[in-house]
Amino acid sequence: MTFETDKQHLAWYAYASILIFSVILCVLIIVYYYRSQITAFYNRADASSISEISLHESMFKKDLLQVASDTRLLADNHVMLRYADHPSPEMEADVESFWKRMLTERETYDQIRLLDLSGMEVLRVDYNNKFPISIPKSELQDKSERYYVTDVQSLRMGRVYVSPMDVNQENGVPEQPLKPTIRFASGVYNSLQKRVGILVINYNASNYLSMLRASSHDEKADFMILNHDSYWLMHPDQQYEWGQYIPGSADTKFGTMFPQAWEQIQRQKRGKLLIKDNVYDFDTFDLQNLADYVSTRRLIVNDKDKSSNDSQIKYVAHLPSHVIGAYRKKLMMQCAFVLLIWTVLSLLPCWGLSNLLVNYFHEHTELSHRAHHDNVTGLANRVLFTERLEHALMMSERYERICAVLYVDLDGFKPVNDEYGHHIGDELLVSVAGRMHSCIRKTDTVARIGGDEFAILLAEIANRNDAIRIGEKVISRLFDPIPTSKGPVSVGASLGVAVYPED
Repeated sequence: MTFETDKQHLAWYAYASILIFSVILCVLIIVYYYRSQITAFYNRADASSISEISLHESMFKKDLLQVASDTRLLADNHVMLRYADHPSPEMEADVESFWKRMLTERETYDQIRLLDLSGMEVLRVDYNNKFPISIPKSELQDKSERYYVTDVQSLRMGRVYVSPMDVNQENGVPEQPLKPTIRFASGVYNSLQKRVGILVINYNASNYLSMLRASSHDEKADFMILNHDSYWLMHPDQQYEWGQYIPGSADTKFGTMFPQAWEQIQRQKRGKLLIKDNVYDFDTFDLQNLADYVSTRRLIVNDKDKSSNDSQIKYVAHLPSHVIGAYRKKLMMQCAFVLLIWTVLSLLPCWGLSNLLVNYFHEHTELSHRAHHDNVTGLANRVLFTERLEHALMMSERYERICAVLYVDLDGFKPVNDEYGHHIGDELLVSVAGRMHSCIRKTDTVARIGGDEFAILLAEIANRNDAIRIGEKVISRLFDPIPTSKGPVSVGASLGVAVYPED
């Protein structure tokens, strides 16, 4: 009775030990899996955010370069030159007609204006409700106090000024609803190269910001744009935007709500931050450094050696903590489920699992071998031959080597197969395969392509004569009688040669 009791105790002890070991192993695997998935999640989010930021920056830069080019065109063309030399109502009509065509074509330009040297509007065409209209003289405004008029005064001939992004103002009051605007300006000169005015294009950034806002949703990062004072120029929730122009919203800005993140973002040009389970990817876009991206023509330049911070905007992709928390919760539930399943499966005998693994790997190896080799001859089949041929061609192209393919078709195989049976035909094919192998190097490949069709890949040869010589050797060997269980049989072969890169 004591022996039986000890045996039962030992059985339970062994069972408990194996079960505990299995659970511990499962926990280790789950911990590793959990950490790797969290890391992969951060990396995917980071890569996605960086890619999105780069895409949006490139789209924005393309638009701005187009505006800069149009600014030069409108400031320096024959219509504007005639008006600058001889201002008249007829010339004004020609200039405005030219501007209207430009507004209709571009659709993202809100205004085109000509200011005199003091900053007073002389001509102005607005693009309202997708229809360009000329503004009467009585409604033209004095813009002499606006910063961009002052900045353009020192601009040299042929250069284009780009302002920071802010909102359009009419008569000193922000237009409602707020309209994000970037102004491009260039001096207008007469035929004597004397400045007579300033041409200004108002680029309406609303469509671009709406597109960027639509890129944010709950399953990925929120995209936003900040100015140098950390105010939101674009936020997925529009109520946070342009706090500096909304009464009582002076503190509605990134720097106030996320001071730790803003402290690092404003000190670096680009980077990645992880703060309290919030991930920030950011990059700096300087509106007055667009010329750095142009190699053939310097479209946008100001006369300062360094751009001010006012012209810099920050693209920020923010992966909120609630998104990360939701993913963590989902991942933990998956891990708990896996642990439960693992524990149940651990009740099965270990030898059964071992046999299952052995059988699986054996079957996998066997299937892989069958998928790439001929069942009769053991040679490479068409799939494996094609893979090696593609690799040989790539290596030949990269290292300027020569490779060749010999295509062999047995003559007289069908009569042997019909007269003696398929088993004798198989013996014949095996012998043929062995003879072909004896004629090539270990680095070359012999493959059975079809019933009595073979191909030989010569991965590297000196010239075409080497391929011909090996082909003649193969033909010679195949013409010798081949022994089988029914006696020796004779077959011939036809062979074709193709050499890369000649063929």
